[in-house]
Amino acid sequence: MKISGKDFRVTAVAGKAFKNNKKIASAETGDNVKVIGASAFEGCTKLSKAALGKGIAEIGGNAFKNCRKLGTITIKSTKLKKVGRNALKGIKPAAKVKAPAKKLSAYKKHKGQGKKVKIVK
Repeated sequence: MKISGKDFRVTAVAGKAFKNNKKIASAETGDNVKVIGASAFEGCTKLSKAALGKGIAEIGGNAFKNCRKLGTITIKSTKLKKVGRNALKGIKPAAKVKAPAKKLSAYKKHKGQGKKVKIVK
């Protein structure tokens, strides 16, 4: 995982791990990370972009809730099975979630983001 330019080797981001952190501007998970825990980045008001690696299978409830500057989320995984309730609630209204083309329609079914948030390939 890369947070604000520092590398950390992890397989999961624990629930509430960075909740309400006011310093994180970007987050990137490695391909070995499978789970983003509930409320992991909730309330990170400076977080503007997130890149989730090829291993992500689950994004917990409220994971990115109220990250108001979060405008770009890149999901590289085709293994995503579960997105928890309100995982993307309160992110930037016109945010873009970039997903793999072959999973685009499946990822559009996940709820919790605002109506203007676009899921694109």
